Amino acid sequence: MKLYQGLTQVTLNTEMADDSPNYTITTQLTAPLHYTPSELYHYIDAVLRAGSRHDENNLRFVTDAAFIAENYDFDKVAFTAKLTDFEDKMAFARNIVADLNRHISINIDLDKHEYQLIFVD
Repeated sequence: MKLYQGLTQVTLNTEMADDSPNYTITTQLTAPLHYTPSELYHYIDAVLRAGSRHDENNLRFVTDAAFIAENYDFDKVAFTAKLTDFEDKMAFARNIVADLNRHISINIDLDKHEYQLIFVD
């Protein structure tokens, strides 16, 4: 699955992993992400409805950098509110699309209380 799918469709006891205080999110990857899992969750929360079907969301907010730069409300989350000029917004949009469309598998380690994002790239 893609990262944005894992962030919106996998829950721990009906809570999104980022909202579960007893679990930490870990990543196993070769190439680093542009944004932390927590920042990605905040962005996803601002543009997609958790638990909804794909046809109920505008997936251009996770797949189309030009659409994001033009339509995303950059004031919705703290880490994007500082982006004011076009070049910074486009760089953000390209990087968020790159991060959210990476392929992952997810492991939930109940003993370690970890939500493990395992990148397959």
